[in-house]
Amino acid sequence: MAVNKNFVVKNGLEVGTDLILANTDNNRVGIATTTPDYTLHVNGGIGATDISISGFATVARDLQVGTSGSVFYVSNSTNNVGVGTSVPNAAYTLDVRSPVSTGQTALYVYGDMRVTGDLNLDDITLDDASIENLTVTDTFHVTGLTTFVGYTTFSDYVFIQDGLNVTGAGIT
Repeated sequence: MAVNKNFVVKNGLEVGTDLILANTDNNRVGIATTTPDYTLHVNGGIGATDISISGFATVARDLQVGTSGSVFYVSNSTNNVGVGTSVPNAAYTLDVRSPVSTGQTALYVYGDMRVTGDLNLDDITLDDASIENLTVTDTFHVTGLTTFVGYTTFSDYVFIQDGLNVTGAGIT
């Protein structure tokens, strides 16, 4: 269908009841509303192939990416964020789930990370770590300590109450 470019509406436009409204007094267009609050106000769902937002975006309800938020989910009521889940655990502000196999990384942080609360770990591998005030409540296994002239050096007291297993180094 060809569009007649000589067709001009100067004093607003209304198509049907609550279908399309163009208000020239406030330069607002409403779709499915006759009282648009924004430059373009759509009352209902929007289907888009591509969308680009160059300014701020405000999401008044939950934000869902993927089918029902399965990829990324932000709850407006609890402020919890789920990555890889649409139902983040209420005990965690950030719940990251990833179906990774051994040797794959589920969460990658580039740069420094500071944790001010408790850090509960199932397994941990550290490379070049400096640890202050380490408390171990179960068995502490140390494998492959780097030694200097045959000695492993700790800069302060090491108190071992029970359950230290050191492989590859002697203890005095």
